[in-house]
Amino acid sequence: MSLKDTMQHFAINQALKYLEGNPDENIPKLMAWADKLLPEGWYEGQRAALRTVIDEKNNWYQLVLKLYELDPGVRKAFFENFLFNASLKGGAVQNEVKEQEGCNVPWAILLDPTSACNLHCTGCWAAEYGNHLNLSLETIDSIIRQGKEMGTY
Repeated sequence: MSLKDTMQHFAINQALKYLEGNPDENIPKLMAWADKLLPEGWYEGQRAALRTVIDEKNNWYQLVLKLYELDPGVRKAFFENFLFNASLKGGAVQNEVKEQEGCNVPWAILLDPTSACNLHCTGCWAAEYGNHLNLSLETIDSIIRQGKEMGTY
């Protein structure tokens, strides 16, 4: 892990510890600090979206507060993967790849490893294609590796 990654990881861990005390009160405070401390233009779109969620106290905000009902270890892993890997580290790599290759890079990968399902759930397509469409472990590994190389976690 690079020094930059280590510093970002440390900052996120400190922020998460701060939020643990009183998330409803500390989330807006932390966002205000981020707005003051981060360089202008840094993750501006993401910060604007977060500010809207915080200010409106909408369903997304309620969902974030529900995360504090999870096991602390699960919550920590979720935030590290979402904030550090997908947003900070991944976002920077995605922008690099986008400029180099002249294409959009997906934020997430939707992967259906098998169509071997016999449940016929309403709205699901899986059972319509039979049970012969399966991805090998090597193919799944390749898709995930390529995604990480492009900054998609």
